[in-house]
Amino acid sequence: MAETAATFPLEQFVQPVLGLDDMWLAVGTGIAGYVPLTEATSQNAQAWMDAVGSCSTDTLDAKARAAYLVGYVAWAFAHCIGGMRLNGLGVPSLNVSAFAVLHERYGWEEDGLTGFSTRFRTCLLAPPNSHRTVLDTDGVRALIVAAHTPLIEHLAALTKLGRSAMWRLVADSVAAAWLTIGKEIGRAADAMDDADAILRFAGSPLSNKQTGFIEITLKDDADPGRVLNSAWFRARGGCCRYYTSPESEGNYCTTCVLRTPESRDRRLVDYLRRIATEAA
Repeated sequence: MAETAATFPLEQFVQPVLGLDDMWLAVGTGIAGYVPLTEATSQNAQAWMDAVGSCSTDTLDAKARAAYLVGYVAWAFAHCIGGMRLNGLGVPSLNVSAFAVLHERYGWEEDGLTGFSTRFRTCLLAPPNSHRTVLDTDGVRALIVAAHTPLIEHLAALTKLGRSAMWRLVADSVAAAWLTIGKEIGRAADAMDDADAILRFAGSPLSNKQTGFIEITLKDDADPGRVLNSAWFRARGGCCRYYTSPESEGNYCTTCVLRTPESRDRRLVDYLRRIATEAA
């Protein structure tokens, strides 16, 4: 991986990330419970898939559970390294084996409803005071690929879900994490440019034509020339396979790659309209 010459203590990379919500980034050595992504076994993959299934309100088949699992893990990973990349010094030049995850089952409550779901926390298995250089764009891309390859290989063998389908889910998570963090720190445009530089690289498994970003504009029905609101959204290249579950009744998610762009955009405009109505 290509690196810059300057070195910094690992704790300096991490500190800005801890100021953002939901990062859950632990740093240190000998931390129990975390599994380095490069050391994830077929047994780990199966156990995590089972956990995804146990938290679902409907019956997810093996391929859907694998797709959900890739999304969960990739989001946790991308949210943390995206936070470092965009809001701090950058991503430290740790060996990929230092990036580990911990599975958790947690309870939630929203709008009077309760339930259980699954999530992953990320850990850097390295001394906080160790000095590291900064990965450039090629290095960050290589890190993302190396970190997810073992899990994708295990899931492909366990479920026969296509590797390219799972890599699209990883790319979608990177795009979503970069955009989310960019909005949080007021640098959405920079975040999208950076994500594009990472994802749109010929020959990379992360590269596909659909993953990216779209700007949706809400116009005044009475005066179409007047813009009421606009927002950027992540455009997906992958599919979580929710549509295969009984609960979905065959419907696709709003930004599913299987939905037409016109249908997707109409639903996102409706979303912006609901926000405007609730705020009024």
